Amino acid sequence: TCAALPDSLLESELFGYTKGAFTGATADKAGHIESAEGGTLFLDELGEMSLQAQVRLLRVLEQREVVRVGTSAPIPVDIRIVAATNKNLEEEVVQGRFRQDLYFRLRVVAVELPPLQQRLEDVPLLVESFVNELAEQHGVPLKGVSTEVVGALQAHDWPGNVRELRNVIEYMVVTTSNATLELEDLPEPLRIEAGVPSSPLSSTLEMAGRTVREVEREHIRQTLALMEGNRAKAADMMGIGERTLYRKIREYGLT
Repeated sequence: TCAALPDSLLESELFGYTKGAFTGATADKAGHIESAEGGTLFLDELGEMSLQAQVRLLRVLEQREVVRVGTSAPIPVDIRIVAATNKNLEEEVVQGRFRQDLYFRLRVVAVELPPLQQRLEDVPLLVESFVNELAEQHGVPLKGVSTEVVGALQAHDWPGNVRELRNVIEYMVVTTSNATLELEDLPEPLRIEAGVPSSPLSSTLEMAGRTVREVEREHIRQTLALMEGNRAKAADMMGIGERTLYRKIREYGLT
């Protein structure tokens, strides 16, 4: 994903680098573009890519060659690029945050996918798919999901889109003690939405009558504990960026 790495690291990961290009570059390394030779490279969150990296990517597409960081020697590549973004790139072009030439070069075949809140009829199928995938991944013997849970998930507006739904399902899969996912397995904010009484997992905090800040603080605290303090995994599970999580940890005095 183009948003997960700082600009300098993103360029070295995508385009590769030569020995001595920067501190720590002890040997030549091929980037993801070179490694995808003869195949397809998927770039997620393309709209987060810096203008400098956009220039380098445009060269790859137009000249069919990549230049590693630290050299000017081009390396021929034959790849197909598939890119995704949740931003309006046309607006980003107008605002000067995305190159127009790269936008038109990439927009050969475009697929517009509405946000999940506009296609809630897809939620049951996505839930079934994610439960099967994640139960196998985590070794949890689940038999399925209750209809009440599916209804509660369909009632949510999903500002974090499909990724947020997947993270919620993963949270439920790894924390449940039931054979079937039930309302009590929902993360605290969704359980409050659904009007479900607090579960033993949150018995230390009565949510009724509490402020949103208190509820959010407890949710973050529990997720950090679940992920054994791994902030990157906690942020991914909650469907928020790491920087947002770090800010909230400082704001709420969590360590």
